[in-house]
Amino acid sequence: MKKKQHLRLLGSLLLVLIILISTSMTGHAQQPIKLRCYYHASPVGGQAVFYKEWIKKVGEATKGRLDIVFYPGASLGPPMEAYKMIESGAVDMGCVIAGFFPGRFPLTDVIQLPFLGLPSGVVGSRVYWDLYEKFPEFRKEYQNVKVLILYSDAPTPIGSNKAIRVAEDVKGLKIRSLSGSPTEMLKALGGSPVLMPPGEIYTSMERNVIDGWMISWEACIGHRLQEVSKYFTTANMYQPALMFLMNLDAWKKLPPDIQKIIDENSGAAGAEFFGKGFDRFGKEGIETVQKMKGKEIISLTSEQVERWKGICKPIWDKWVADAEAKGSPGKAILAESQKLVAKYTKQYHR
Repeated sequence: MKKKQHLRLLGSLLLVLIILISTSMTGHAQQPIKLRCYYHASPVGGQAVFYKEWIKKVGEATKGRLDIVFYPGASLGPPMEAYKMIESGAVDMGCVIAGFFPGRFPLTDVIQLPFLGLPSGVVGSRVYWDLYEKFPEFRKEYQNVKVLILYSDAPTPIGSNKAIRVAEDVKGLKIRSLSGSPTEMLKALGGSPVLMPPGEIYTSMERNVIDGWMISWEACIGHRLQEVSKYFTTANMYQPALMFLMNLDAWKKLPPDIQKIIDENSGAAGAEFFGKGFDRFGKEGIETVQKMKGKEIISLTSEQVERWKGICKPIWDKWVADAEAKGSPGKAILAESQKLVAKYTKQYHR
């Protein structure tokens, strides 16, 4: 009798042990949370590199509990649909270019005003984030998504096969650009802006569909545009506004400690990280072109810079007037932008 009781007890203990081992193994084998990250451009460009660096840093901080899968090359959809894909949950997070959404981000367009005085990506990115934090009207443009990082590119050149040394040289040229202020700048100079995804610029230049392009040095190298362009006209003309956004439902489903890790790497810290990334790869892009034979980087003279500024000044006035007409503090936002440009230029460019 006692033997049977002992056997039953042993069996019960074995069953408990099996359950405990099974539970432990299940816990260890728990799959990480997967998020799909949309990206519109070349997988080998500089921006793709610092996105992957950010993803790796966040993943390591979560000890592998978060697996952000990076989808470059617009493989999940065209860049003109990026915001909608994130907002709807078709993707969990991703890069959005403000200039692909005409009229959707009117206050954000202040970052892209021509000759605002932004000297670098890191300065533009810090200005952008501070405006978002300071003005409720600014934040309303992003109310249906979780904002991770707002950032700007470094100063953008004009690539072409015709030398652009003076304002008049732009007249009649079909130049790829983004919507908003970049488009208005080209119109003011007499050019014909063409909106197209970065991946289409190379063949469009090859086939003479366009005469030139406005895109960052980083993207120029990422899409090999230096191969189909001879001249690169530079000045602190304008810097594109970009954003790293997340679907709200996907954000809310994350555990609080993982949300905290993402937040710690986003906001102002993220703006600095992404802005410096653009500056790093922008510098490399310039150096790549400088080493090539038959290419010329044209820096606008100080006299021409003042001329272009004067031609573009009405764009500033119209931006302020349009914002004020819609009940937004356009004057205050522009004034704050200029203060922040001075503040961060002093901080990062001593």
